[in-house]
Amino acid sequence: KLCTEGGPIRRNPAGNVGRPAVQRLPEPQDVTQCLEVRVFDTPPFYSNSTDSFRNTVEGYSAPTGKYDPAVRSLHNLAHLFLNGTGGQTHLSPNDPIFVLLHTFTDAVFDEWLRRYNADISTFPLENAPIGHNRQYNMVPFWPPVTNTEMFVTAPDNLGYAYEVQWPGQEFTVSEIITIAVVAALLLVAAIFGVASCLIRSRSTKNEANQPLLTDHYQRYAEDYEELPNPNHSMV
Repeated sequence: KLCTEGGPIRRNPAGNVGRPAVQRLPEPQDVTQCLEVRVFDTPPFYSNSTDSFRNTVEGYSAPTGKYDPAVRSLHNLAHLFLNGTGGQTHLSPNDPIFVLLHTFTDAVFDEWLRRYNADISTFPLENAPIGHNRQYNMVPFWPPVTNTEMFVTAPDNLGYAYEVQWPGQEFTVSEIITIAVVAALLLVAAIFGVASCLIRSRSTKNEANQPLLTDHYQRYAEDYEELPNPNHSMV
């Protein structure tokens, strides 16, 4: 039976009534927005960094990358949603969900590296917390390995790949409006083209049905019948 020092594993999903914001799990769109944050980290390289992929995937920022002290998202939100053993920093590894959550978090990081072919120069060289500077060894892992060594995709570094069907990006309001305007213009152009073809076709048909003789034809002399010999033409 799995248990912690204080007793069996406890879970009370979405049971923290005092914090409505953590009564849900992260959604696919949250992952999509997180993967659109292009910069790995920004000063102060901490839990209050904004427009930082690292801080966003950890869950201290909104999924869009904007820092908001009231928000918990992605990795952090999943922990807090469990509201039990998995929601306590010093006990969460005892809950088997910990392995699944961190594997998926690593998959998000791997996808980010793959999409942007990230340059190690975006990794902070100094002023980050202990163990988080570029050339520092990762803590608390053993044997020692630097952050630089791990800043590569899983297939290149660890010999495995993740099979994840990443959610597609939803259209923004401005994109929807742009698409609607373009579609309307194309529809108007199509209607105008069809109408022009019909008018041209009808015009051609009317010209083909015109009589061979018109009102302007040569008349015989009006006194033709009065001639002595009507078999002779009048000159």
